[in-house]
Amino acid sequence: MIYLLDTSVIIRFLLGDNEKFLEQSTQYFKDIETASIQVEILEGVLMEAFFVLTKFYKLPKNEVINDLKIILALDGVVNSNKTVLHEALSIVESKNVDFVDALICAKSKLQGYGKLSFDKDIKNC
Repeated sequence: MIYLLDTSVIIRFLLGDNEKFLEQSTQYFKDIETASIQVEILEGVLMEAFFVLTKFYKLPKNEVINDLKIILALDGVVNSNKTVLHEALSIVESKNVDFVDALICAKSKLQGYGKLSFDKDIKNC
């Protein structure tokens, strides 16, 4: 069975601010790392985790991006779009655009999609 990983698990794991949830999320990530369990991380979940950690908790953007890239690279993460999500995070980091714009840019670059937008960040990526 493939599980859908919720934002709350990522947040509690990375923040370590709730002992009960930290213990549980740490076990989840150990199992994901060894592929004992398989998860898919939806684009919206990744975006929400990035937003909450950088805007609400005020963590440094580069640190959050690095942590999310590490999570995406775990053996038990089975997303078919891992490369696109990784590229989107890299675009957020290097071009300082929001996550959704970066996702559009990444899909366009890696999968050959065209772009229809009035947003200069999307047009210029």
